[in-house]
Amino acid sequence: MQIFTNETLIKRYALISKVLSTTGIVVLLSGLAASFLRPEWYQLPFYTLIAGFMLSNVGMFLANRYVREPRPDLVLRNSMKGLDDRYLMYQYHLPAQHTIVTPSGVYAVTPKFQRGTIEWDKNRRRFRHRGVSMYRKIFGQESLGQPVIEAQAEAQRLSKFLNKKFGDDAPIVHPIIVFTNPKIAFENIKETPIPVLKAKRLNAYLRKQPHRPTLSEQQIKDLATN
Repeated sequence: MQIFTNETLIKRYALISKVLSTTGIVVLLSGLAASFLRPEWYQLPFYTLIAGFMLSNVGMFLANRYVREPRPDLVLRNSMKGLDDRYLMYQYHLPAQHTIVTPSGVYAVTPKFQRGTIEWDKNRRRFRHRGVSMYRKIFGQESLGQPVIEAQAEAQRLSKFLNKKFGDDAPIVHPIIVFTNPKIAFENIKETPIPVLKAKRLNAYLRKQPHRPTLSEQQIKDLATN
């Protein structure tokens, strides 16, 4: 398995997440302190509350992807152990944050770190997320969002990039959703429009896929010039 990880980007966003989270807390506390020292500024805490909350949440959003353990890029990297050099993973190098090139095709992987129970609602065509407290959803950035839409958008961005670079020779990009937290359970996910896996199953899933059009050796070399 060949892995190419943009460590510089990870370090940069990890630092930004810490700065934003700390700044958000400072803004919030400073507004409260100022309101006590200067009663005429009674409206100030309202604005600092909004600003502090937004800064902290952006910081936590980044921390969940670049700081928080288990870090998605490391989980995906470990899940690919044992695969030969025909398998390549690009992390934070291409339009899809996690791209895997295999003999069975090109995959855009969307990692999700949530814990709890994930259930596919086929009528509403979206996931239900259970088993997580409201506190963690609000302050721990545990909101699941809409992974299918996110994964399809990741695949489309990568597909557009490959089509621009390789034209008609560009292979189809297949989206996958991978949950990296071991404390996750699935219900009724067989009818999801795209594959949904636990990280520990990613290796076996890729091995079992039939051979399909993928990037050639020359195209892989050309990616290095991106």
